[in-house]
Amino acid sequence: MNVKIIRVLNTNAVVSVDSQGRELIMTGPGIGFKKRKGENIDQSLVDKTYHLENKEESKRLQEVVKEAKKEKLEIRDSLYVTLTDHINSAVARYREGIALKNMMKIDIRKFYPKEYQVGMHAIEWIKEQTGEDLGDDEAAFIAMHIVSAELNAQNIIDVNQITELINTVLQIVRIHFKIDLNEESISYERFLTHLKFFAARVFDHMEYEDTMQEIYKVMVEQNKNAFSGVKKIAEYIKKQYNYKLTIDEQLYLLIHIKRILDEQTK
Repeated sequence: MNVKIIRVLNTNAVVSVDSQGRELIMTGPGIGFKKRKGENIDQSLVDKTYHLENKEESKRLQEVVKEAKKEKLEIRDSLYVTLTDHINSAVARYREGIALKNMMKIDIRKFYPKEYQVGMHAIEWIKEQTGEDLGDDEAAFIAMHIVSAELNAQNIIDVNQITELINTVLQIVRIHFKIDLNEESISYERFLTHLKFFAARVFDHMEYEDTMQEIYKVMVEQNKNAFSGVKKIAEYIKKQYNYKLTIDEQLYLLIHIKRILDEQTK
């Protein structure tokens, strides 16, 4: 039996319907690559199939995914399950008069602006569809699920830890160099992006290989002031998380910190 695509979500996910007319999401490497509505799904590419209880659930999820794609966020397939469950639970809680406060909301908005913006768009769309405004606390929760899928974190608790580490690293840079970081600058934005994935590696205990030893020696010699900040960060992470920064990790931090310091002197 040929199963047809009714919507392409991304390269690795498409929407179809089952024999009962219920929408389902199929994921697998390359399943949506160069595919269009009405084309048959290559069953050999199907890795997982997610059934959604009703069209309302499906629409909610797909709207969020669509916004994430617009922002060019690299999300993993796990988002389709976790976010569907989360949004449905959030709507149900709201209808029961239960509103959860997101203690990380300010940091989420600050460190993950694109993901937070997607969360706000999701809240607006849910309000249009249901008349219920889940608020910006819930937008931050949605953003955390998106970040979790980007970083391949196990759950949003991991995102809390990652966010706290990012906060600490930025604080070390501020205090050590006695500077105010320009949060509107491109250097800061790039540093923040690097720290997201850097922090995820720390908690995963996943290391870069030392491939740039020669460059590292030259960069350290030429940028001793910036490297003093890298050493502070490395010492903190070793003590707090028992994670030793590789030469490559130190080099990337050095490059980002040097950019920020250079920007300060202009």
